[in-house]
This record gives sequence, C-alpha cells and structure tokens, in this order.
Amino acid sequence: MTDPSNPHAQTAVQLLVWALEEIEKAGNMEAAQHARSALDAIRKSIQLDNLVPRSITEP
Repeated sequence: MTDPSNPHAQTAVQLLVWALEEIEKAGNMEAAQHARSALDAIRKSIQLDNLVPRSITEP
C-alpha cells in the first residue's frame, strides 16, 4: 500500500487506479499499459522512500 506520510503519492495511486479501471472499460489496452507502468513506478518510489532514512531536517 502507499505510505500514509506521503499524501501526494497516496492520491496519485488512487487516481491511477481509478484511471486504469476507466481506461480498461473504454477498451484502450495501450493506454491501460501506460497507466499500469505509472502505477508501478509510483509504488516502487514509495518503497524506495521507505528504505532510505530521512534526515533530521526533512518533515
């Protein structure tokens, strides 16, 4: 799931999931693959963010 401390990433994931559902209903499989790729990239970046310790100055 998404990192609750990153509301922008959480919102992006929610919107991409919704978009992917709508794109698939429309039948555009090329666009659906692009949405899946974007979703995978955001999820990977969230996981990487969780692995890297934050500095003291970061919120």
